[in-house]
Amino acid sequence: MIITSLIVAATLLVGGTLIATFWNETISWLKRSIQKVQEWIQRTIYGTKLFLRKMGNGFQETSKHYVKDHNDRWNETVTTREVSADQVPPEIRQMAQMGVDRDITNELAAKLHT
Repeated sequence: MIITSLIVAATLLVGGTLIATFWNETISWLKRSIQKVQEWIQRTIYGTKLFLRKMGNGFQETSKHYVKDHNDRWNETVTTREVSADQVPPEIRQMAQMGVDRDITNELAAKLHT
């Protein structure tokens, strides 16, 4: 457990500088999209998931926001944007597969908590 924690911490530290620009842009975009979604639906967002998908020479980043309406029904709002390959760090690029969504929510959470 401790060894795993140390390995994860070292990996995050080394990869942090490579990922910083990508995450900063992603976080900024995610905050803007959350704000727009909240303005649009005027409800509290209960959760957000972030996905990355390889598309040709670039990537598509997708965020999914989950809210409850006044009847306690769940709603999902999806926003996407195109990201060029040079904006995505190599470790994150390796996670993405052609045409398949890859959940990078945990990686974003780890970056936000460091």
